[in-house]
Amino acid sequence: MRNTTLLKPALVAASLLAVVALGFAAWFGYGWAHALVVDKPAAAAREDALTGARQVAINLNTVNPDDLDGTFAKMESSITGDDMVASLNETRDALAEQIRQTGARSEAQVLDATLTDFSRDEGKATALVVLTSTTTWPDRAPNKIKLTMRIGLTDVDGEWKGSKVEPIGTPIAMDAATPAPAGDAPATQEPAPAPAQEPETPEPAAGSGE
Repeated sequence: MRNTTLLKPALVAASLLAVVALGFAAWFGYGWAHALVVDKPAAAAREDALTGARQVAINLNTVNPDDLDGTFAKMESSITGDDMVASLNETRDALAEQIRQTGARSEAQVLDATLTDFSRDEGKATALVVLTSTTTWPDRAPNKIKLTMRIGLTDVDGEWKGSKVEPIGTPIAMDAATPAPAGDAPATQEPAPAPAQEPETPEPAAGSGE
């Protein structure tokens, strides 16, 4: 006959181990499920917003004199909101005429970008983007500046667009021989979601739609 006195403690110990094992399984199962259902989609949404911010910065600071329609189409595709759209429309004709006259070409490259605010539920985000903008002309040396932009973003049918754009600080000339013209300093510009310009030649630096 088996010793039930010794058997009972063993059964209790085994039961406790089973409960502890189930507890760990439930905990790790919850963590895995939470990461799969909540954390991963949220991280993907943040990355999409950051990608959108980079694209907004590039499109608003790029000018191709050989394809003005395409240039402005990209700008329009990157913004949303009545103020932003109105600001671009108000400056479009004058800017296009100056680009035709000067042949100015501007190319933007993002150096760094980060989200400072993000709400997946509201479809809103804010990003800081650091970029360089290089402008070339047919008859003069190129001008390269470094600038920082704060971009308010809105999720429009799964695409993050700029709903507010404002410059931060003053552009930094990347070439000492060609300092950034005073007219390019964001602090002195009229806000506009399109490349800013000098009195005679355009420099692409976005402003804000209030």
